[in-house]
Amino acid sequence: MLHMFVAQTKAESIRIVRSPFFLLFSIAMPLAFYFLFASMNGVDQSIQSTTWGVFSLMSMTAFSLIGTAVSQFGIRLSFEHQDGWVRLVKLTPLSPAVWIASKIVSQMAVHLIVIVVIFLSAGLVHDIQLTAGQWIACGLWLWIGSISFLALGALLGTLKNANTSVAIGNVLQMGLAIMGGLWMPLSTLPSWMGSVGEWLPSHRYANGAWNMIAGKNPASIDFIILTGCGLFFMLVSIYIYNRRDAV
Repeated sequence: MLHMFVAQTKAESIRIVRSPFFLLFSIAMPLAFYFLFASMNGVDQSIQSTTWGVFSLMSMTAFSLIGTAVSQFGIRLSFEHQDGWVRLVKLTPLSPAVWIASKIVSQMAVHLIVIVVIFLSAGLVHDIQLTAGQWIACGLWLWIGSISFLALGALLGTLKNANTSVAIGNVLQMGLAIMGGLWMPLSTLPSWMGSVGEWLPSHRYANGAWNMIAGKNPASIDFIILTGCGLFFMLVSIYIYNRRDAV
């Protein structure tokens, strides 16, 4: 069982990092947006007790991880359901539990790679000045917090029509990013967007990192909304999967 888990996790990890969509949308595009926004607003210009260079770094890392969870995990699951891969797995010695666990572990490993690559790129190009503790704390917050968006990806993966999941996934990623204040602070958006955005898990996800770089702890509401949404997405997706298996 352990051997199958390790082999499947390795295969999943290799599949993800070799995907041109991963390299483009999880690494290249977030970095391009980061350098664009940081340069447009001034890397050393002040914003929310920090600078645009650091603020945008945390925003674009969160954006990348949300997109990776939605596309490389959620949309991929939907395609595997549509193509009959899930039914095929059930006919092999690989148990469904090992199969899904390997996907989650490999996805979390890839998320860690994304954080390291984006942090290193920004740090080297713009000489970001953070303490070792801040780098580690922000990285851990973003890494662990990405579990909630894997749960969202799992819910998206319950869709039987993969083309529909692609459309919904793209809308979700862009909507969560813009409405959550990852591209521009909520204070610069229309008031109604700011009122909605502050309750979105994407905003609370990035806000925890923003607080850390300002020398504060993530707010209690950050934990509550991020954890609550993650549990909700997970429970609904489990319910749908179990109901589908029972039919």
